[in-house]
Amino acid sequence: MAASVTKFKVDQAEGILVLRGVLLDGVAATSNGEWFDVSGFSAFSVQISGITTATVKVCVSNKPTQPDATDHGIEKGSLTADGSVEIICSYRWIKARISAWTTGSISAWLAGVCK
Repeated sequence: MAASVTKFKVDQAEGILVLRGVLLDGVAATSNGEWFDVSGFSAFSVQISGITTATVKVCVSNKPTQPDATDHGIEKGSLTADGSVEIICSYRWIKARISAWTTGSISAWLAGVCK
């Protein structure tokens, strides 16, 4: 089942749709993350904060159905300090996962653009 749509908001300005959402919200443990359907959006950025001692990976997939949480698709970025990952192409699914964790309360925010 895809993640709750209440975690996402779509804005429209000057003919451009912008998807904003929360991929991780104050997570303080390892986590497989949750896949989000981002069909139709062509460019994304994921901002991650709260990393103290942890590794956060941003993953994507083009599988026709939602991948299992333990399926990590294609890794597009790996962070061990606060930062962002930019993806300039279209994917069907996106998630952020915490592959290693010792300390930190980690959040990840998604913004995607559809022209």
